[in-house]
Formats: sequence, structure tokens, C-alpha cells
Amino acid sequence: MAIKIKAVQKRNPQKPTEPTKWYPQAVGDGEINLSDLAMYASSVSTVSKADILAVLETVLTKVTHDLSEGKIVRVGEHFTLQMGITGSPSEKEEDVTGAKVKSAHILFRPGKMLSDMIKVATFKKK
Repeated sequence: MAIKIKAVQKRNPQKPTEPTKWYPQAVGDGEINLSDLAMYASSVSTVSKADILAVLETVLTKVTHDLSEGKIVRVGEHFTLQMGITGSPSEKEEDVTGAKVKSAHILFRPGKMLSDMIKVATFKKK
């Protein structure tokens, strides 16, 4: 199945005097939630949806806790999660403290399976 795209007009911020151009942008096509994932897993295994949901909730709670402690979370060969930050610069090393952190975010690094999927993805205008 193809990933849906739409055309979006954008200006090049590095060349603001040039005319705008049209670029493809991926469009979301529905949502899948934790319950849907558990239902699918239940349909291809002998484990109940309730048991799968309990395991997924427990795992995601653990992932959240580990990320908050600065750990890198490797989910098999599927993907890796890690905390990242942006901060204010300092003139001296000793001035770098937690107060210099402006914001935090989660870094997502796809593993082999997801990277391979990206390589063979097809696209179709919505």
C-alpha cells in the first residue's frame, strides 16, 4: 500500500526573494492505537488481547521510566529511543548546569526493519 502525499507550497528561507515552489508532504491516513496493536497481536498468536495490552502498558511504562533516567532504550532491532536536549551556551565549562537546558525531546532511531521499509516505500498523491 502506498503512503499518501499532498502538494504544499513553500518558500526557501535561505532565498526569500525566489518564488515559492511545491513540495510533496506525507499525509496521515488514519490512526492505529495500542488496542488495535493488541488486537492484531492476539489474532496472530494464542495470547489474549487483554494480556497483550497489559504487557504493552507495562513495557511502555518501563520505557518512560528508563528514558527519564537517561538510559538508551533499544527495542530489539526495531528502533532505539534516547533523550536529547537543547540548551543555552556558556563561555566556561563550569557554567554548564541543568539550568542551561532549554528543552528536552526524544530521539527516535529506526532499526534495520524500519529502515528497510523506508527504502521500499511507495507514494501516491491523495
